[in-house]
Amino acid sequence: MKYSPIKRDVSKYRFALPNNIWTRNLKPPAFAALAYLQYRHCRKFSSVITLEELAERTRMSIEMAKACVETLINHKLLTVDLVPILPNIKGGKFFTVPDEVFYLGLGHGAITVYAYLLCCEDRRTHQCHPSYNTISSAVGLAVNTVMKHISTLADKQLITVERTSYIDNNGMKWNGNNLYMILPIQQVVDTFYQQQLDRLESTSERQRVVNLLREQESPA
Repeated sequence: MKYSPIKRDVSKYRFALPNNIWTRNLKPPAFAALAYLQYRHCRKFSSVITLEELAERTRMSIEMAKACVETLINHKLLTVDLVPILPNIKGGKFFTVPDEVFYLGLGHGAITVYAYLLCCEDRRTHQCHPSYNTISSAVGLAVNTVMKHISTLADKQLITVERTSYIDNNGMKWNGNNLYMILPIQQVVDTFYQQQLDRLESTSERQRVVNLLREQESPA
């Protein structure tokens, strides 16, 4: 029987980032690190953040996490105590990111591309249609890498991707930008954790069969 392993409504747990964060030209590792630190800051975690935790949640090496912290401090986006400095959120334009994005096994590149789509999202329709080149320029990744992360986000059911086309003035049909639909995060989380449970159940069943076979092979 399928059920939701997460009892709380995860759609209500989001943190804000300013739209103009993309003008700071941060690379995906630094952006993801800043986003995770902002998430912790918004949730007022009592524990002290470690480089190991930062690296784990953004799927990078500890050395890279350390370099990201130094970069963010140099950009004056982070204090030496690892508190984000994002003054334009209050009263300015911002977008929100679900807390659970750091618990779905996404890497820093996919997190950054997903965040950019959230920034572009129409809050009424939950759709957006930036071009690959626009995304590439904003997040600092090659177009081919952006395409790979878009596929990852679709596979994780965070988004759907619809190809579009248009007819020019000469009657020629051309491919348009993809139309992205941001899917409900609760649905994504429920599916992810159910898959984790299914894997555990499958592993347990395999081990049960192995143990049974070993018992049958043992002399009476």
